[in-house]
Amino acid sequence: MVSIPKLIAVISCGGLLALGLSLQGPHTIKGEVWTVEPSSYYVKQYDGDQVRVHVDDTTQVVGRIGQGEHIEAKVTRENHALSIRQIQ
Repeated sequence: MVSIPKLIAVISCGGLLALGLSLQGPHTIKGEVWTVEPSSYYVKQYDGDQVRVHVDDTTQVVGRIGQGEHIEAKVTRENHALSIRQIQ
């Protein structure tokens, strides 16, 4: 039989984990667009990492974004773009 303190500890840890995951809101990706596909932008970030950013009809796109443009994208944990804009 499982002791009550152990059960409470497990439930508390699970709650803290769920809270931590839910608090991770949108984050920002900055870099240069190196490939454009109908539903994705492939971005080389300034730190050297390359990332695929998914876009759809809900993505707010400011300006015309194409290959070689420098962008800032607000994305979800799954790299779905909430907004993308060109930067200097």
